[in-house]
Amino acid sequence: MNTIKPLHLRGAEVDTLIGIGKTTRFSWQDPKSPYYDPTWPLPIRLGTRKTVYIADEVEAWLKARLLARS
Repeated sequence: MNTIKPLHLRGAEVDTLIGIGKTTRFSWQDPKSPYYDPTWPLPIRLGTRKTVYIADEVEAWLKARLLARS
């Protein structure tokens, strides 16, 4: 049976997938933060209260981090 891969992830899903907290995620995307990561995928607003991340972008970021460590 084939499973359908989600196109987008909510912030909490990204946190769980990578194993980080919400504060870490926010600091990675804040240019004023000392922990800012310009390679981190930016979220997309789908409405006034819904922000998501493109699943493929998060996966590509994670793969790049894994390759960079070796």
